[in-house]
Amino acid sequence: MRNPGLKVILLYSSSEPDFQQVTTQTNTKAVENNCAFEVHDTQNLTPLDEGHFLNDIRNIPPQVHGQVRSGGGRILPISNSGKLNRTIPILIFYDGPRPVDVYPKNLRGIIPDLVSVFKNPGVPSILGVEECIATLLSSSPQILEHQLRLADTEFGTGSGIADLVFKDPNGLYLIVEVKDTADQETVGQILKQSNGMKNRLGLSRIRSAIVSLRTSGNVEDACQAAGVELYLINATKRV
Repeated sequence: MRNPGLKVILLYSSSEPDFQQVTTQTNTKAVENNCAFEVHDTQNLTPLDEGHFLNDIRNIPPQVHGQVRSGGGRILPISNSGKLNRTIPILIFYDGPRPVDVYPKNLRGIIPDLVSVFKNPGVPSILGVEECIATLLSSSPQILEHQLRLADTEFGTGSGIADLVFKDPNGLYLIVEVKDTADQETVGQILKQSNGMKNRLGLSRIRSAIVSLRTSGNVEDACQAAGVELYLINATKRV
């Protein structure tokens, strides 16, 4: 038996032609899996409602929700501009008051279908190296720098999706690209994202950084020439 405290909320617009079909299909899957079911018409959501659901999606652990911001040709629950995507059906699973999973989502290039997402809501996926580093940094920004504060994840810069965005004590944004192995292509990628973010937010200056386990080629020289900060993750033996 499924946890009786499990509930699924469908967010979708009643103006969409398949609204009734999607609602009926989702309700059927909820009943089959012993989940409570609610529908919220996104046409009628207030800004407060939208902010609430956005926070719930973001509060789901990264190892569960994977990528939820639209990008790379994929339409996901959060739009490129950081708003709730009202053009697609979105499911948010709750265990009591706690959000535990969301659909659709991109898990390392795989987007689970509606049937499979009901099987194990809230179960973490196996993370790759880059996802592990991003998860670690998002929960502990001080690893990079004292008093850094997480501002956003999977931020749509207009020139690609930035893995992480922090804010430093001086109010400057720090945009971060996470890589297993950083190469010169990575430097070009973070510069492109940095310029896109400045244009989108109307900023004259932001900080940009690459965080990786290792480097390939003359990355340190390329970073220094481009003004990109480079951090390497390693373990330090203390005793």
